[in-house]
Amino acid sequence: MASISLHAVTKRFDDIGPPALSEVDLEIEDGEFIVLVGPSGCGKTTLLRIVAGLETATTGELLIGGSDISGVPAGDRNIAMVFQNYALFPHLTVAENIGFGLKIRGTSKAERRTTVERVASLLGLSPYLERRPGELSGGQRQRVAMGRAIVRQPAAFLMDEPLSNLDAKLRVEMRAEISRMQRRLNATTIYVTHDQTEAMTMGDRVVVLNKGVVQQIASPADLYRYPANAFVAQFIGAPTMNMLVGSIAGGRLVVGTAQLKVPERFESADGPVLVGARPEHVHIGDRGIGHLGGHVVLVEHLGKEVQVHLEIDVPLDIDDAHGDASEAFVATVDPSEAPVEGSDVDIVLDLDQVHLFDRDSGLTLTRP
Repeated sequence: MASISLHAVTKRFDDIGPPALSEVDLEIEDGEFIVLVGPSGCGKTTLLRIVAGLETATTGELLIGGSDISGVPAGDRNIAMVFQNYALFPHLTVAENIGFGLKIRGTSKAERRTTVERVASLLGLSPYLERRPGELSGGQRQRVAMGRAIVRQPAAFLMDEPLSNLDAKLRVEMRAEISRMQRRLNATTIYVTHDQTEAMTMGDRVVVLNKGVVQQIASPADLYRYPANAFVAQFIGAPTMNMLVGSIAGGRLVVGTAQLKVPERFESADGPVLVGARPEHVHIGDRGIGHLGGHVVLVEHLGKEVQVHLEIDVPLDIDDAHGDASEAFVATVDPSEAPVEGSDVDIVLDLDQVHLFDRDSGLTLTRP
């Protein structure tokens, strides 16, 4: 396997609109699992295709294993790509599909059989080697596609939403299986997804993209706890972070009519801010004891927790410049604390957990 480096990679498809990718810098260590995540059209698949050699960067530098491969054709990059549609040969058996790349390289039949059997055993495909793709489940076909990539012993694996065609239960199983396989092989991997759950559970680090610009690169835990800006804060986490319009003046955090104590970590802040509170950091109490007033419009019972959707008497940040615009305000509470739908309640923000962002730039004022 090998490290991958992207230096100031920009991609333009025309001279009129904004670039599909803008000045992307990314260092991927040998054996690291990197996930690219973001909304549709953010540039994540374009970036993957540039690494694969299926697209050419307009400007910038791409290195694999320390060597500049910007001008190297896709077939000569020693990279294996796994697509969401599997791309298997329907007339070939599982064994023939897995070993196809080896056959093209001229590998002997005996060596090919040994390698295919070893990889099939790794992926739990040994009983299916003589079957054809049409006789397999979606999860089994995805394993065959991964097996075909593994036998090549590439410098890196590139995966473009490989689980998007699977049902919810199988996605969870395959998510865990891909993670185990990657760690067992110590394989340098770039994985593209629009599903933040996949991103947060699989990646050593996650790259969040929006409109072709890298918003943040961090571990899943740090993305959640210390989002770099309001976009990342609202994109990562489900339900999304609640975002309120507020300001800091005279040492007080003003949110609507409420004047709250500014937490010590924000004492140097001043002026207009966005106040972010994750649903689990919003508490519901009786009228008269909270920070904000709210009206319960929907109560969703999800087993171990309850999601409470509220209308509140404070302006929300519904300007899409900073994230996914939403007028919803959500609290996640214990089932024993669920309010009655249609009731008026008080809302208490956990001020030790709130995030503050500059209202103009959207950049965080919260520091680790």
